Amino acid sequence: MNRLMVFLDAIRDHLDSFALPPAASVRVGVGPDPITVQLDSDRLEDVARGLLTWAASLDDVTASLWRPAGGGSVHLELSGRTPCGIPVVVYGGVWFDEATFPDLPAGMRQDMPVFVLRQWNSPGEVAA
Repeated sequence: MNRLMVFLDAIRDHLDSFALPPAASVRVGVGPDPITVQLDSDRLEDVARGLLTWAASLDDVTASLWRPAGGGSVHLELSGRTPCGIPVVVYGGVWFDEATFPDLPAGMRQDMPVFVLRQWNSPGEVAA
């Protein structure tokens, strides 16, 4: 069986096995991160909640923030592995807000503890 079919089967089985939030897109390829999922939301609370749901379904989870050079948005990203070992990247974009992301200059990527997502999951809370 070719590798692409293995990755397609893995993400299909993963999506069937867990109650995961809606995705705007799922990209499957054969590179170092063969599966990339974009969440279907742009509100901080919803993206954080979606990433936390994915985090509970993956192993070896890490999180990061990336603010593109244009500076108007921030991508919250989660990396991990499905239970069968396939790497997955899940992300969602939100509008940049200085109060929420005070130390994230345009064009920069930063690692982030996953627990910060729990703070953003509750509306009105700021995790600096």
